[in-house]
Amino acid sequence: MKKILLCLIAIGLTSCNLEDEIIDQLGFDSEGTLSAKINGQTKDFDSGLDGAGAALISAEVGTETVYGFSVGAIALDDIFDETETTQLGLTLVMEDPNVIVAGANFNYPEDNLLGLYFFEGSNDVYIDADETISATLAISAIDTSNETISGSFSYIVKEPFIEVTYAISNGVFSNVPYNIDL
Repeated sequence: MKKILLCLIAIGLTSCNLEDEIIDQLGFDSEGTLSAKINGQTKDFDSGLDGAGAALISAEVGTETVYGFSVGAIALDDIFDETETTQLGLTLVMEDPNVIVAGANFNYPEDNLLGLYFFEGSNDVYIDADETISATLAISAIDTSNETISGSFSYIVKEPFIEVTYAISNGVFSNVPYNIDL
């Protein structure tokens, strides 16, 4: 059942049909920033058509309620022709949403923490890496009055069909919009 919620969250973060809804839900039009190194190259998601956000959601799976916390970012090179799209994010699936507090730390595989890296380029380059090898997430601050969250992360994911890994390191998110929808 946790895999079902994770799939829904992952589909939501990468689906073009839901892009507008996700941007609204995660508040990608705000002043928050997210940056990370992708295989050693720094990518900042803080200007132009870029955006970052976080959300805490719940879902009924059978007779149980499962919770998911996601933090992610998207960068569009050109929104009209979508010549290049980069997305990255982490999702934590849990049974208790009260674990999302300042000072909290999560690690895969002890915690159900999963990473995602997606890239689509104009010259038929397509990467969809979502098989988590390792992941860490630390929440440093939550501002409830301004509905923002800050923290750090790193993870390694693999594109399963071609066995290529991608290291997302030195990830930092600062004052990104934080939506709670329980």
